[in-house]
Amino acid sequence: MRCVGLLVLASACAEATTATSGGGIDAPVLRPDSPPAIDAAPDAPASMCASSATCAAAMDLGSVSGDTGAGMITASGYQAAWYRVRVTEDDSSVIGAKLHVTARLTSPAGTNYDVYLYVNEGSDVVECTTVSGSGTATGTLDSASISWGEGTISNGTDDSRNVSIEIRPVSGPCSASQPFQLLVLGNS
Repeated sequence: MRCVGLLVLASACAEATTATSGGGIDAPVLRPDSPPAIDAAPDAPASMCASSATCAAAMDLGSVSGDTGAGMITASGYQAAWYRVRVTEDDSSVIGAKLHVTARLTSPAGTNYDVYLYVNEGSDVVECTTVSGSGTATGTLDSASISWGEGTISNGTDDSRNVSIEIRPVSGPCSASQPFQLLVLGNS
């Protein structure tokens, strides 16, 4: 099956069936439950940068300590994306230390992506709806930092949490040859 004449979301193309028009050209015919086709445009992130990534199925990048050391994780991509990082509590002293994590996103020239961080501070469950921090600058560098957990005295509980990271295309074309670069810094 081919998707001809239209740029469509990958899932729509996968769910499309082909039909032959009167001129003998294969054209996609979308099922009623398929996403709509989107016309291609040089700077349309909705069509060129869309992906099937979701928070629930975020790519696991591993873990970093949120209160000791200077761990870092990197990732890159060129479409809308969701990542998950486990931020661990490793300082067990009587003096409390908040957990800190920073996400630095570098967009390629001519394209702008934003970064959003999600964490449920009160419970160790994945958060996908309430933004805890964001970086939405118009330049090539966006940075978002969040912190949670203990104050000046230890709370005696494990404040480790999963942090969901969303990358949103804002403007410009998306190209696999010019990916964004994500740097996640623990205890930062």
